[in-house]
Amino acid sequence: MEPKDGGSPQATTLKRNKDKTMAKTFKKILKPGEKKKKQKAIVIGSIKQLIHYLETNCIELEGICRISGNNTRVKELKKQLENGEGDSIDFSKIDSHCVSGALKAFLRDSEEPLLTFELYKNFLASIDIKDKNSKISFIKSLLSALPKENYDLLQILLKFLHTIQVHSNINKMTSSNLAIVFSPTLLRPKEESLESMMTDSNSISEVVRVLIEEFHILYEIKQTLLYQVSAFDLGIKEDKRSTSEQLEDAKVTIEQLKKHLNEEARERSILETYCTSMEQKLQELEDINKSLIEEKDSLGELLNEFKETNKNQANDITSLKNDIKDATEKQTKTELERDELNKVKVKLEKDIDTTRIELKSTNDECQKLKVNNNKLGEDIKNQMKENEQNRKSLLENHKLEIENLKKSEFEKHQLEILQFRQESEQLKKERNDANLQVERVQAEISILLSASNDKNSKKNSLKNQKKDLDNALKKCKDQESKINQLEKDKLKLQDELTKLQKSSSSSSSSSSSSSSSQSSHKFVFGKKPSNSKITTTTTTTTTATPVQITPPPPLDEDDIVSVKKFAFYYMNLAIKTDAMTKGLPCNINSSEILEELLSKNIKVQHWSEVISKKLKENK
Repeated sequence: MEPKDGGSPQATTLKRNKDKTMAKTFKKILKPGEKKKKQKAIVIGSIKQLIHYLETNCIELEGICRISGNNTRVKELKKQLENGEGDSIDFSKIDSHCVSGALKAFLRDSEEPLLTFELYKNFLASIDIKDKNSKISFIKSLLSALPKENYDLLQILLKFLHTIQVHSNINKMTSSNLAIVFSPTLLRPKEESLESMMTDSNSISEVVRVLIEEFHILYEIKQTLLYQVSAFDLGIKEDKRSTSEQLEDAKVTIEQLKKHLNEEARERSILETYCTSMEQKLQELEDINKSLIEEKDSLGELLNEFKETNKNQANDITSLKNDIKDATEKQTKTELERDELNKVKVKLEKDIDTTRIELKSTNDECQKLKVNNNKLGEDIKNQMKENEQNRKSLLENHKLEIENLKKSEFEKHQLEILQFRQESEQLKKERNDANLQVERVQAEISILLSASNDKNSKKNSLKNQKKDLDNALKKCKDQESKINQLEKDKLKLQDELTKLQKSSSSSSSSSSSSSSSQSSHKFVFGKKPSNSKITTTTTTTTTATPVQITPPPPLDEDDIVSVKKFAFYYMNLAIKTDAMTKGLPCNINSSEILEELLSKNIKVQHWSEVISKKLKENK
């Protein structure tokens, strides 16, 4: 435990350092407040200086406080005054409108207006009072609630504005005009908005107008005492009226003064009652303040005692916490060891139970396996017998079906071969006919060449020749298509023969594999037997002799080339005759063109186009 009073030298040094830092912070906090006070005093002094100059030199100036001066000059003058250079400024050299602008700028740029933010709504409420006397008394009470600096400065400003209003015939500045100019600087809300400016602007100007017009009543200053200066000093001209008229005016003013005196007496009584009530409240507040101070002192003593007891309790609590930590750590260790032992125990019990269950299950399975093995031995023997019977029956059926298929397919292939031979003979006959036609055409061409002078006969022969050429071309195309079809049929037949040979060889092997099918299975040619309940059995192989079929003789390629040559010469002759009738040259080496067509394997359909291109190139 640490001692209550006194301490180590380190603690004393720490306290001293803390006190020094606290003092520095208090100085820093107080410095801005002192600066604000100095600035406020400078602002108030500069406002008073500006009002004094305007009141003594510019009362009769037209548009005073309404016409704005040069903005840059106004800012310069305001800066000089804020820096405390007011005594060195010669206002006579400055435009008087700039001086009034500086006054308005000081009032506008202040943090809080002279009538304060707190009393803003109260001043606006005075407009709703219809009775003039009660309205003035209410405004008086509001003015008395202002701070002293604001109250005094407002008195000087309102006196200046009242004097301007008196000379409104010369300077054209009435109380309403002055209220419009100074209302936004004297009275404004803390948070301005467009709506508040639009709705409250008229009422604010009305309040300021009342303050200017009723200045002598609000500040309880008689007009005679207020203006203890000569008419010449105020700039009022001498009255040239008669004494009787002046006496009558004096009587009227005396009566007005009597009325004012009565009103003032009544207002004084109201204010006296108000002051007495306020004094009573102040006394009550002072008594409450004294009691609060006493309570504060007692609470301070209690706080000091409480702090000392707190320190002792904190030390005790720290020692108890350390003891509790040690005890909790020991408990946690013992609990962890218990939990681990319990877990090991539970695992061992589970392992014992599982081993017992597994032993029982293994015994049961062994008994079941023995029974199943006996049953399976009997079933296998029965299936072996059935499979041997089925195999024998299937082999016999399969042999019969293979023999029938061989006979039917062999007969079909023989018929197809005969048809193929007949078609090849027909093609040979057609080829001979085509050769005969070529010879006939050549003879006609020789006749046409001999009779080339007769134009009429030439034209008729050309027409007939074209017809013959077209028919010959058609026949050539038909023959080529037939030859292609026959070649395709030939390839198909060869493929089918190979398939038949393979099927005959595979059928012999499939007969050996099909012997392992069940008794309920029915053999179908071309399908695989089902694999259900298949058992290993011995297979017997049977060899089938393949059928040898003689293929038809292949087509001669020389025959095909001769047909193509016939077609080419026939086309060439027709195209040349057309060119001769049109008077075009027809000098072409036909043998070279034919070699190109055959080497490039160009189809007969496109030969006429190639020949016509060659003719165009030889022009």
